Amino acid sequence: METIENNELTAERSLEIITEQIEQSRKAVSKSTGQALYVAGLSMMAMSIVIAITNYLTKTPLGHLLWFLLPLIIIWAQKNNKEREHAPVSLIGTLVGKTWWTFATFTLVFFLVTIIWNSVAVRLYQPDAYMQLRIRVTPIIVLLMGMTVTITGHILRSRWLVVFGFIAGIGTCLWEWLGISEALFIRVAGQSLSELGLVRPILHCFTYLLFAFFGLALPGYLLKRQRL
Repeated sequence: METIENNELTAERSLEIITEQIEQSRKAVSKSTGQALYVAGLSMMAMSIVIAITNYLTKTPLGHLLWFLLPLIIIWAQKNNKEREHAPVSLIGTLVGKTWWTFATFTLVFFLVTIIWNSVAVRLYQPDAYMQLRIRVTPIIVLLMGMTVTITGHILRSRWLVVFGFIAGIGTCLWEWLGISEALFIRVAGQSLSELGLVRPILHCFTYLLFAFFGLALPGYLLKRQRL
């Protein structure tokens, strides 16, 4: 009887130890992920401003090609950050890492295909037809990014990260898809629809700036401080 009871206690204690280790791993990964989101958010905000200035000076959307440099900038900034948290190797950390690498791969491939298609379509079709056939990049990317933040929140059991990801992803997607930036520009600046072509590449950057703050930098800061 004593042997059976000891085995049961040992099994229960083993389960408690495993649960405690998983929770400790989740907390460590949460702080590390928070730091990464914070750095990514600040980098994306800075890149949005640089691209907006580039598009304004060149009067073209060519500045958006600089987005391909963003992953390299984020990796460099993360490695050189003195506050960087080293998360232990674990299933949770692996899931978070794979989730973001999947997002990055999908986004970069989608962005590249979109650039090629839109470049071809603008030469093959009349302006009215092109506006119907072109692929709108920004709403899709912010939606994918918001979904990735939300999934990360579920993995880390951070309900506020889930909320931030959902609101930022859906909110900025609708903001861009409904053309709220354009509508505000027309109302505030008193410009006509014909002049939107020159400022649209700049207004897209404002959408990314909004998402970078509400979807990455702000929740990342709170998460790394363990307030979520």
